Amino acid sequence: MNQPRKNSGPGPYAHFAAMPFVMIAGALICAPASAIDGDTFTPYVTYGVYYDANLLRLPEAQAQSDRWTRAEVGIRMDKEIGRQKLTADLSANKSNYDNFNQYDNDGKDLLANWKWVLGNQFSGNVGTSYSDGLTPFDDYKGLERSMRTQQKNYVDGTWRFHPSWQLNAAYNRFDLRYDTQAQNPSERKLDMTDVGIDYLAKSGNKIGLVARHIEGDYPYADINSYQQNELKAKVDWQLTGKTYLQFLGGWAKREYASNPQRDSSVPSARLTAYWKATGKTAFSLGVWRELGATDDLAANYARNQGISLGSTWDATSKISVDGLIMTEKRDYNGVAVIAGIAPSNRDDRYNNAVLGLTYKPTLHWRVRASVYRTTLDSNVASATYKTNGAMITTRYEF
Repeated sequence: MNQPRKNSGPGPYAHFAAMPFVMIAGALICAPASAIDGDTFTPYVTYGVYYDANLLRLPEAQAQSDRWTRAEVGIRMDKEIGRQKLTADLSANKSNYDNFNQYDNDGKDLLANWKWVLGNQFSGNVGTSYSDGLTPFDDYKGLERSMRTQQKNYVDGTWRFHPSWQLNAAYNRFDLRYDTQAQNPSERKLDMTDVGIDYLAKSGNKIGLVARHIEGDYPYADINSYQQNELKAKVDWQLTGKTYLQFLGGWAKREYASNPQRDSSVPSARLTAYWKATGKTAFSLGVWRELGATDDLAANYARNQGISLGSTWDATSKISVDGLIMTEKRDYNGVAVIAGIAPSNRDDRYNNAVLGLTYKPTLHWRVRASVYRTTLDSNVASATYKTNGAMITTRYEF
């Protein structure tokens, strides 16, 4: 395993993590006192009971089930200050497992965003998201508890320099960390920079072009560090009053810092359609072919092709039903990186189906129940699994 690289001092984005908090706080400080009273803050509590028939995502003969509970307290903020809008959601949670009590954990989450406007031509967002929780068992099947920390800081802006044209720019920093040594090689930092231009039709529809550059840094496994460049067309189009399309597609090229035989260049696209069939029923369809990440030293990427179909039905003013089915084919492109490791020929088929029901007894109280079935069929026997699960959760906002 490669040793972590020494810190040579603050990089060009070292202070970016604090930027969202500073700018949001500044907007609040600059606002007049009369602008920040009223119903700005909403405290809430949630509680849920969960069951999974194959918690560790193991082959069927080794499957073990478990039940656990999760309690959460939080506070949500939503405030408009003139033309600016501030939103935030801060929460803490605690989970307890019946059988695998080594997975008992405390987690926390934060979302914050400043939707800013300057004059009639400039607008954008500054924000952050932070999550500290148990690593999903799809990603880690060890008997030792693994906690995962994810943080994303971002800033974006749009300059509408003409009634029919606008320029866009964005920067995102994503940081993924684990508290277990076994997961260290998967830790990464991604710096993503976007620039683009949009044409705005009089109908409100939009077409454009976006270029993205990604710097992927794996501090504990430098062999996985890479640069990626993408050029994609995007379309946001209201076909009818009830049908809406989104498309993002083009080309992605990934180049590794070492072992250039792992470099790849593939087409990548995603299409999403929304259809409001009736006043109470809506459907969504997603189709994609994308370059997926993999930390497998015997494969440089996974080509993911999939389709999903979702629906919602407002049965009454208090009861709604929703469902989702999804299937994805994952083809691993095998390239031997280290002598003695055979190239991967792994081929997976992932399927997931969810059916849920939400009941709102009052304006502030919500109860939700759902069931799901998940399967992964693979030509690698140890990766194959199937599971069924159910959950019931309740949330009250004060």
